[in-house]
Amino acid sequence: MLKILKLAFTLTVFCVLSAGALAYVFMFTGPKIEANAKLAFERSLKEVMPVAESFKAAGKDGKIFEGVAAGKTVGTVVLVAPRGYSSNIQMLVGVDGELKVKGIKVLDQRETPGLGTNILKAKFLGQFVGKSSADKLEPKKDVEAITGATISTRGVCEGVRAALTGASEFAKGAK
Repeated sequence: MLKILKLAFTLTVFCVLSAGALAYVFMFTGPKIEANAKLAFERSLKEVMPVAESFKAAGKDGKIFEGVAAGKTVGTVVLVAPRGYSSNIQMLVGVDGELKVKGIKVLDQRETPGLGTNILKAKFLGQFVGKSSADKLEPKKDVEAITGATISTRGVCEGVRAALTGASEFAKGAK
């Protein structure tokens, strides 16, 4: 019985010290990790709306960012997360003042490696640049689908349509 109590005490001390060490490390690294994530997100905004000098959060849900240059709005970046084959595809879509796509950046996805992950390729994403809500944005019609990854392709198309709708509604509300 004494051995069990001794072992339990040793394990308890070890757990408390480990938890304390983890909390101590997190206290110093947490703010740095958060700052780096914010910087990476700001870079992603700039990638999809390169003409903007700065961005400010707009809209009620925190998914719309207004791109500003020389004190004027030059476009909108919308954060969308349409459903793909294996996961939601979190992406930013930059939309200019004429409500045309300026750029797309996939932030997070869990699509099938070698198939669905081809949505990350510049050639695939580049075909959306210049598209507007007047376009069908449908695989095999006005968007070249990825062979073997039609559902992932459809998800990106759905996300672009949602972003164009969001940007249009924001533009109407801003006037």
